Amino acid sequence: MAATLFAAAVTCIGALFLGQAALRLSGAKEWNWLAPMVGISIGMLFATPTNHIPGRALTMAILLGLLIVAAMFWCLTSPAHTPPGKDLLAAAPVAALLMVPFLAVDRAGILGTGLNNDMSVHLLFAEGFISESATFTRALPLDYPLGPHATAALLTKGLGIEAQQGFTGWTLAIPILTAWTSLAVARKATWIAKLIIATVVGLPFLVAAYYGQGAFKEITQAGLVLAAALSLGGYGPRLDRGRWVPFALLAGGMVSVYSITGLPWPLIFLGIYVAGALIRFSLAHGLRELPRRVRAELAPVGIGIAVLVVALLPQADRIAHFISLRSSVNGTGIATGDLGNLVAPLSPWEAFGVWGNADFRFPDVSAIGGPIWTAAIVALVVIGAIWAVRRKHWLLPAAAFMGMAIWWISNHSQSPYVSAKGLVIASPLLLLIAVLPLSDRISGTFWRWAGAVVGIALVFAVGASDLRALKISPVGPVGHAHELESFRPTLAGKRVLFLGDDDFVDWELAGAKVVPVIFGGLGHIPTRPQKKWEPGQPLDFDSVTAAVLNDFEWVLTTRDAAASEPPPQFHLVRSTANFELWKRTGDVQEVSLLQEGGMPGAILDCSKPAGRALAAAPGIAAIRTPPVVETVENVGAEQTASVAIKLPSAGEWQLETPYISSLPLIVRGPGLDATLPANLDRQGPRWPIGSIRTSGPETVTLELEVEGATLAPPNSGAILGAIVATKVGSDRIVPLARACGKYVDWYRRESSHP
Repeated sequence: MAATLFAAAVTCIGALFLGQAALRLSGAKEWNWLAPMVGISIGMLFATPTNHIPGRALTMAILLGLLIVAAMFWCLTSPAHTPPGKDLLAAAPVAALLMVPFLAVDRAGILGTGLNNDMSVHLLFAEGFISESATFTRALPLDYPLGPHATAALLTKGLGIEAQQGFTGWTLAIPILTAWTSLAVARKATWIAKLIIATVVGLPFLVAAYYGQGAFKEITQAGLVLAAALSLGGYGPRLDRGRWVPFALLAGGMVSVYSITGLPWPLIFLGIYVAGALIRFSLAHGLRELPRRVRAELAPVGIGIAVLVVALLPQADRIAHFISLRSSVNGTGIATGDLGNLVAPLSPWEAFGVWGNADFRFPDVSAIGGPIWTAAIVALVVIGAIWAVRRKHWLLPAAAFMGMAIWWISNHSQSPYVSAKGLVIASPLLLLIAVLPLSDRISGTFWRWAGAVVGIALVFAVGASDLRALKISPVGPVGHAHELESFRPTLAGKRVLFLGDDDFVDWELAGAKVVPVIFGGLGHIPTRPQKKWEPGQPLDFDSVTAAVLNDFEWVLTTRDAAASEPPPQFHLVRSTANFELWKRTGDVQEVSLLQEGGMPGAILDCSKPAGRALAAAPGIAAIRTPPVVETVENVGAEQTASVAIKLPSAGEWQLETPYISSLPLIVRGPGLDATLPANLDRQGPRWPIGSIRTSGPETVTLELEVEGATLAPPNSGAILGAIVATKVGSDRIVPLARACGKYVDWYRRESSHP
């Protein structure tokens, strides 16, 4: 966890000072809270051309580090450009809430695993900036915006940490930076009011829910859009000719996150601003003075455009490819029927920061509390909008309204998956309007107390919704990832067949050309009809034909005692606790199978004509003691369960289970005390537990317990499905005639003629 927090801290510090240095270069005379989001934009824009620089990520990490140090020195030596230390603490509640997913399982890891495994691809893209060999696995896409990936890669390389730690740390920092950015409206507010504003705006429910699934793009865009609205709304620093530079950098950041689909927000905000400014100027000075005012604005606008163009030049080809490759499909490349990981369109009421269901994908289940809170926040938004308009800050409520208008248009023209992003992006703007009255010092004791009570209640309501969402946010353990990564040196530049079911395998084996039989829960290579794969079933060597095996020199499997026997032409090169790497040394001969389904073999039933005919044919069969399979109920967090397994004979028995568990699973039995690490891979592969010995036929009782965690939700625990016991050393080859009634792994008919 320390490495992840370190990456988050570096991201926050770098964004603060890079942003303020840019504002100072633009003409700012004092600190301004637009700095965090301007800084994160600069980081992405700086990192994007990494692969075109000699030394790649290492060179760029050093350069960015030096730039941050220079910015820190320049700002810290001038008190006017130093962030107020006390105000930095206003984001402390947001930082505490962001830690909840990790505290709920007592570990660091990959956010969203099992709910949204898109991070598997994003980590591979980041790896493509870290190591050139990673592009052998999958070349970086020509059109996809890669600003966050490149920045996470520089964090990873510069700090000497793992890619998932760098990316998770970067994601963790974004809501904190958004919370700080919201303080731009709170120059005159009390510190308690600043804490309320930062908490409510920095982490409304949908931002928390998307953060919990590792959806970094949406929450980053939300922060950038908020900063753009504040910049145009008069909350940025007082600037002269450089007054459009911050907005240009923010727009560049949006393109780095969303390509051209990130531009509707700043362009619409800009259009509203320009129209309003022209109307106000014309009313105040008359239409005759308007050309003079426009001419005076040409130089600042030109500077802003120049900054934006130069900043985006390294992405010009990528932007062009995005337009050419995706414009024919709704401009996004995502079909209107695509739900992504949603189950239905999201309710627009979720954007108001409170929701009575921990899972954002489903309706509010609260009987009355949720709707009342939503109605109260809608009322606060209306009050805040009136407050803002009366104080001539009309652009902020207009921006919030247009944010929801963008969602509405998207909801009628794009897929629910895409339109849901619009709600996430609009949410901080809506909550900002709701708390705007707290940004000023309220006169009158009664109104001050009323404002404090409402603000604290709002923090409680939003925070409670956040807490529910974040407690159930899955955090993928990285134990299996570390094991698979250890094979990278051996498999670098090689094709390897993967007999497993792991959505992250391309990233875990970056540098190799991985060909999975199953990926993303779908079959990519046909399995044998007698062993046809279905979700939840394991794979082994017999799952595919000899022709498939002969197409690969390397095969990577799970370490499965119950699996079918490997062909003799495969030599075990190396094994870890849960995986085995095999190298083919000759041509594999085809074997035949009985109808096995998801098991390693089946009983040859000679009471039926087909079985008798097979036993009468010349040939051989690989037989073994049938595995013992005992179904097991799910086990909740800090709960125990027991299962009795009837083992039919003496000997050593290997125990395995195809479990999924958000927390470690303890298994105890005679001579056995094993702790299985948390596992959120797809259910199917059987994972080793340990072994037990019996002196004869015996019923063995196993005790199962799921470890607790600091904030473990009630619904956490383990899904086991079954315990599988396999007898060690029972495999042997016999003539087909002696295979009747035996458990057959495979068989091969032999011709009776020479």
